[in-house]
Parts: sequence; C-alpha cells; structure tokens
Amino acid sequence: METKKATEAKVANPSPAQEEEVANAADSNGDSSPAPKILSETSAEQDSSEEEIGSSGKPTIQLLTGMKEDLAARIPLYRDDWKRPKNLFTVLNAIFFAFVVQLIPALIFAELLDKQTEGSLAVAEVLLSAGIIGVIYALLSGQPLVLLGITGPVAILLGKSYGLAEQYDANYFTFFWWLCIWTSILHLLTAALGLVETVWLITPFATQIFEFFIAMSFVFESIRDLVHDIHLGQAQSEERSAAYASLVIGILTFYICWTLHFAETWVSFSRQLRTFLTSYNMAIAVVIMTALSFLPGVAQDTDGLHGIKRVEIRRVPWDWKPTTEEGEEERPWVTHPLDGIDVKGIFGALFPAFMLYLLFFIDHNISSILTQAPKYRLKKPPAYHWDFFVLGLTIIPCGILGLPPGSGLIPQAPLHTRALCTRKHEVIDGVRREVVTHCEEQRWSALFQALLMFVALSLIVFISWIPVGCLFGVFLYLGVGAMHGNEIWERINLMFMYAKKRPPIPVVAKTSSWSVVRYYTAIQVGLASITFGIAQFATWGKN
Repeated sequence: METKKATEAKVANPSPAQEEEVANAADSNGDSSPAPKILSETSAEQDSSEEEIGSSGKPTIQLLTGMKEDLAARIPLYRDDWKRPKNLFTVLNAIFFAFVVQLIPALIFAELLDKQTEGSLAVAEVLLSAGIIGVIYALLSGQPLVLLGITGPVAILLGKSYGLAEQYDANYFTFFWWLCIWTSILHLLTAALGLVETVWLITPFATQIFEFFIAMSFVFESIRDLVHDIHLGQAQSEERSAAYASLVIGILTFYICWTLHFAETWVSFSRQLRTFLTSYNMAIAVVIMTALSFLPGVAQDTDGLHGIKRVEIRRVPWDWKPTTEEGEEERPWVTHPLDGIDVKGIFGALFPAFMLYLLFFIDHNISSILTQAPKYRLKKPPAYHWDFFVLGLTIIPCGILGLPPGSGLIPQAPLHTRALCTRKHEVIDGVRREVVTHCEEQRWSALFQALLMFVALSLIVFISWIPVGCLFGVFLYLGVGAMHGNEIWERINLMFMYAKKRPPIPVVAKTSSWSVVRYYTAIQVGLASITFGIAQFATWGKN
C-alpha cells in the first residue's frame, strides 16, 4: 500500500509514459503554437510505466476523500494566489495572450453553433459563457492556471442536441437546461466518489484516435464551409464573386497563420519578435485580412445577401439580451425547467448529457494534467478532484441562462502556464532545450482574461467586422496543425517513404516488423473514420 504522500506525488508528477500519453492529445483543439512534446523512453520503460497508471493502491471509489485532500492542500495557499506577482509584466503578457488564443477559436465555434442551433446559441452566448465560467473557475478552483472555454466537439454536440430536442417536441432551452443539470450532476458525483483518477487509464491508442478525429473534423468543416457558398451554375454572379472572395480570404488567413507558426525557427529578427509572431499568429492574420477586406473595390455585405459575409451579430451594438432570430419572440435569460417539456424529454436529455460528461472528463482532466506538467516546475500541488467538482458547478449557470458550457482547453491552458514562466535555453545531452526557471502561480491572469470576455462583448461591433472566411481559414489552420503533430499522421507519412529513407525514430528503429505498424495504424485510422462519419453524417432527430 502506497503512502498518501507517494500517491499524491504520482498524480502531481506523472511518469514519462503518462506525460507522453496526455501530450498526444495536446493539439486536438488546436492553437497557434506546437503542443508540448515529451521525449519517449524505451519501449520496456513505457510498458512498465503504463502498468502503474492509476494503480495508487487505493480503492477506486472513495467518497469525498480526494476532494478533502485537495482542499487541505490548496486552501492554505489561497491567500498566496492573490499576492503581487514577482514579475508583473509576465502576468500582464499572459493575460492578453490567453485572451487572444481563446477569443479567436471561440468565434469560430460560435459561428458553428449559430448555424447548427439556428441562432439560438451564437457569438454573444459563447463569449458570455467564457467570461462567467472563467471567473467562477479562477475564484473557486484549486489550480487556477487551467483555462475554461468552448471547444469544437462541444459545439458539434450541442448543435446535435438541437435536433434531438425537436424529436422530443421540447422547448430547446428547457431541454438544454436539463442537459446541463444532468451533466453537472455527473460531474459532482464523479468528483465526490474519487473517480477522476481513472483518467490515467486512457491509453495513447485512444488519445491518438481522438486527436486524429478532431483534426479530420476541423479540416473537413473548414473546407466545406469555405466552398459551400460557391454554387456553380446556380447562384448569381455577385453572390458567386463574394463566395470566391471569402475563399481567397480564408486561404490567405491560413497561409499567414501557418507561416507565422514557425516564426520562432527563423534566423531573421530578434527572439522576442519571433516569439511574438508565433504566439499571436492567429490575431495577426485576422487583423491583416479583415483590413484587406475593406479595401476599395471589395464588395461589402450591406443587405445581408451580397458581398463578403462577416461574423453575424444579430444586435449591433449588443443590448445584453439573448440572441433570437429576427421576428421571433425574445426569450428570458432565466429558463423555467418545466416550460415546454415532458418527462420523456427530461430523461431524453440524459443521453447528450452523458456524451458531454465523457467529453469533459477527457478534455478537462488531460488539460489539467498538461497545465501542471513537471517541466513547468510548479511548486503548488494539484487539485484534480476539487477542480472537476468546480467544473460541474460552472455548468449550472450555463443551463439556467442558456449558455454553452465549457471545459479545460487544450492546448490553450498549458500555453497559458508556459506564458507565465521565465525560461532559458540549455544544452542537455547535446540538444538545446528550453528550461523553466520560475512560474508565476497566481489567479490574476485567469481572472482577468475571463473579464476581458465581457469587454469583448461591449466592443462586439468590432467583432462584426471580421469576415467569416477569416474564421474558417483559422479553423483550417487549427486542423492542419493538429494533424501535423499527430502520431497517426506521422506514421501514414512514413508508410510512403522508402524504408532506407525513414528517420531512426523509435517507431522505426525499435519495430521488428513494419507490417505491424501498418496494421496498427490502419485500425486507428478506421476507428477515427467511423467516429468522424458518425459525428458528421449521423442525425439526431430533426435537422
């Protein structure tokens, strides 16, 4: 039986195999910088380490034990979380960096939600949700460095639930209320029973499939939406010209993002400038292409039918009221749980609630693990059970107000931690590596990046200037970036190389038969494709 201290050390400082496992999922939601990479150990060491995952020597179910231990470790440090940081500039930079890397993907997913829910959930709801749940989590969580927000899979799932509500002949926001409440209950029970530790049972086989599926979805959806409005032979020439203009804007946005993604490897300019270009590549691309879209001679969408389409804000400036379709009756902010739904619909919401719970369980806990990776040299202990409990609490106001819930972001959350670190470069084993010397562990950066979401709502008129093509160009960049770092995709590329040209990486040098790699990869691609097909083409109720 392991001691309590040893068990906590295992969770706080995962083994190399555990770090590799969670790192494989780091690009699944996309971002402007490469995901953290953990160097692999030998195959024998990986096998022995993976056998230890989750084997803390304790019973799997322990009522409130994990939460009590988390609170006992973090409450004495709560006051210290609010002290003045040693490096105020580092924290200020992290605030704006975290805000940018969360805002732009949020607009993309808001556009997706707007389409799938017919305007019921749109930009205003997504930004308001990010602000509310971000503030709650920054104030109450054990580890405030984790950032919460809306992800692509959540947007897809909530969009599918819109059709499911119609199948049950239920009011969507009442159905949504029950979906969130069921999800919240599942979160609270999981945290209370100590089941969060089961996240260590997730294997690289599954995380690689999940990452590959996300990448496939992002690439497919971005290309689909960029070319969808080009109705050759059907649309008027003005409409077709605007659609081609949006396509060009999307392609150029992708090109700028992808070029600046590698700015840190350039030999030109100072290191600070190159780091800035890489960190804020999405914001730079969106600003440049938005400005170019207003050049004289470029058709503007003045009547909502012609010209370049931009982010749809149904009320500009926003009047702090829920989004509704034009001509429809405005809904109240607070949803009545029994208005327009029967018992069948209430329990019917359990199915999407359970799916959302599983998605959050994987996303949030892996995000939390990556955010507290040993390479960041954090001094304060983790609080996985309590944090998952707080995540469940954040879902409740989302259900009441009709806002999309969010979870830990990958890789935005670990990149937030990295932005708070003071780093230097050292040569280790003949390789130049980045080494963290200090990390600002505080709550101010997470709190203020969430408060900036309310500022964005106040300035929503500027958001309405952004062309939709820009968003889908960034979306394509996120998908290609996720594909670029995925091990399945890397093995696919290796399959098309001559055997003598393959680099001596572990999957090549330590594999006795290359056919085993081919079969293993084929199984993963097949499972990812099945998941992709179900997510993209299966229907729930009326669509």
